[in-house]
Amino acid sequence: MNINKKAILLFCVIALSFAACKHHTKFDRENWDYGDGLEFPNRDNMLDDLLKSYKLKGLKYQEVIHLLHRPQLSNTTEMVYDIDEISKKGKTIYVKKLILSLKDSVVTDVKVYEHSDKKK
Repeated sequence: MNINKKAILLFCVIALSFAACKHHTKFDRENWDYGDGLEFPNRDNMLDDLLKSYKLKGLKYQEVIHLLHRPQLSNTTEMVYDIDEISKKGKTIYVKKLILSLKDSVVTDVKVYEHSDKKK
């Protein structure tokens, strides 16, 4: 293999590895809430920065609403934000959610829930 072919092959491998990497984005309140109500395309890329940059544990319910807007599901013990969902042929095969546990309207725990039904 000559040097030009090796360089092209190396470039392709590097480009593919960058394309496969998840793009991390700084958390932004408005972009977090961007979506059609069923899908929120920016959340997965912002989740790491949100968890690193903001102390969610200890926030009051209204402070969470101010930061993250209204959750997709909530009750007196949990606030659930949809992060990502992949469906194939009408069946959900992957789901990712941010779950904030509450006690007396204060966040006591923060979890990222992921589930995949992919067959190996």
